[in-house]
Amino acid sequence: MQKNEYLEAKCIDYSHDGQGIVKVDGFPVFVKNMLIDEVGKIKIIKVLKNYAIGRLIEVYQQSPYRVEPRCPLFKQCGGCHLQHLSMAGQQNFKTKRVKDTLQRIGHCHVEVLPCLMMEKPWYYRNKVQVPVGLHGNTIVTGFYKQHSNDIVPMETCYIQNNESNRLVNRVRNLLQETQENPYDKMSHQGNIRHILVKYGLTSQQLMLVLITYQDSIKNINTIVKTLKNEFPDLKTIIQNINKKHDNVILGDKVKVIDGPGYIEDELLGNIYRISVKSFYQVNPKQVEHLYQKAIEFADLKPTDEVIDAYCGIGTISLSMAKYVKKVYGVEIVEQAIIDAKENAQRNHVSNVEFTCQDAGEFMVEFAKQQKHIDVVMVDPPRKGCSQVFLDQLVTLSPDKIIYVSCDVATQARDIAYLQEHNYQVDICQPVDMFPQTHNIENIIRLSKKTLI
Repeated sequence: MQKNEYLEAKCIDYSHDGQGIVKVDGFPVFVKNMLIDEVGKIKIIKVLKNYAIGRLIEVYQQSPYRVEPRCPLFKQCGGCHLQHLSMAGQQNFKTKRVKDTLQRIGHCHVEVLPCLMMEKPWYYRNKVQVPVGLHGNTIVTGFYKQHSNDIVPMETCYIQNNESNRLVNRVRNLLQETQENPYDKMSHQGNIRHILVKYGLTSQQLMLVLITYQDSIKNINTIVKTLKNEFPDLKTIIQNINKKHDNVILGDKVKVIDGPGYIEDELLGNIYRISVKSFYQVNPKQVEHLYQKAIEFADLKPTDEVIDAYCGIGTISLSMAKYVKKVYGVEIVEQAIIDAKENAQRNHVSNVEFTCQDAGEFMVEFAKQQKHIDVVMVDPPRKGCSQVFLDQLVTLSPDKIIYVSCDVATQARDIAYLQEHNYQVDICQPVDMFPQTHNIENIIRLSKKTLI
């Protein structure tokens, strides 16, 4: 097999990120936008030691799950991976991906329930952060082309909410009118790096964050006055200053230009305050299904004491509180715990105790106290749980562990360890929190094995 060679092949499977897989004499070729059972003409664009990468030139035999992508920039942008795959096809892909990963990495053969899909899988994201750049003398906003620093200019993103799309476009035009300059990564000249918008689905409140390289923004008073007149739901405008020369979007310095510096939104009956750096699930409609299902799996009782590890701003802690005696929430991000405590007060929840600490260290101290814990709810970052955390989780020996994860591979790794330490997986439910992309949120319940 050589670069620039053309061949005809059939797609037999998907990679973890939704690329089609064809095999030529047993040698795998990854082909973007090709679907299972499709036969097509492929151009080999890269050959490596263990696999090759191909480009789909023409489809001879089309999958019944293929649909026309809604976004005209689908192939350029890379923000969505699966717009060419119908929702039934996406459900099959996501369910199978969870099942295969649990078996391969976790040595776990539990039945995987069909992925819970979203009824209307468009305009769902409540957070948008877009880079700002120049094309000629024109300011553009959009998303980076995959594997590059080139911005694909965009007016409408079909997975962002409409109000955020509208606000980003207006801000971009105002920056052009006031002659403010985008930041240039190469020369470190200019000012505006990113535009960040957060939106409360229930409250309809908007937050605008201008992420800058410099300490001030040209004609900011004019910009603020114009936006407040045109967007009555714009509750706060914030400047975030980032002078670092890396790919981290937010800097350390936050300056509130207008409003209280936060917005609020409602989730499962509780009101949450969302600040610039607060983690809040990007798909609020689906997160309600996610939390309801996790709580259902936990089978909580009024006498239960529960740990919510990696609790963020307390959304799942406060959702569980009305069902149990006590919830202990732990999170290492200080601002998140400040927000969580305020959220508990705001919602008059008194049986939740929040601690700012590394989850592993918290579990060590908790295990030393030899307190009885009935359920541990775990929703770690993408890298999964630390070994210290898992060791102490086993020491605490709760009756049930509900493990929620946005990365089924690290979840499966941790599941393998827990299965070796007297736990068994008895139910698994993927949830499509990120329609049109290959990302999945997955819920697993582990119960202590019954000793015979």
